[in-house]
Amino acid sequence: MAVTHNIVSVGTTATVISTAANDRDGHSVCVQNPSASTTVYIGGTGVTTTDYGVALAGGADISIDLLQGEILYGVVASSTQSVNVLRAGN
Repeated sequence: MAVTHNIVSVGTTATVISTAANDRDGHSVCVQNPSASTTVYIGGTGVTTTDYGVALAGGADISIDLLQGEILYGVVASSTQSVNVLRAGN
């Protein structure tokens, strides 16, 4: 099991935060929004600021298990916001 991390800059269109490769069983992902005020909206491929799965407020984090082939996206209302991403799994 490998643990990796990176910073992803989320923009005003759906931005890939993490993927579970088609040849792997999947992995756990923790996404942290270090902003004091910007909300990052998280969901699937069509995520928008009005149609989303989770609104990740500034200072919040979420953990999710991605299955094989699944992709996690994020979007912000304006400009960009960096999120911290930690992955564990295959």
